[in-house]
Amino acid sequence: KRAAEILTVSPSLVYALVASGRLPAVRFGTGRGTIRLEEADVQSYLEATRVKVPVEHEFRHLRVS
Repeated sequence: KRAAEILTVSPSLVYALVASGRLPAVRFGTGRGTIRLEEADVQSYLEATRVKVPVEHEFRHLRVS
């Protein structure tokens, strides 16, 4: 849940990112078990997926803060 909060996505998307290998995680136990993520890995994923918008490009429908 905490990773989903950091990424501002649903917990199910976090599970999908882990299952696809795009977000590193450690699974404890058998079957469904428990998934643990390092906060540094979550932050790295967040930074790697950040979109860089050129300054000269104008989006009238988006507000940039």
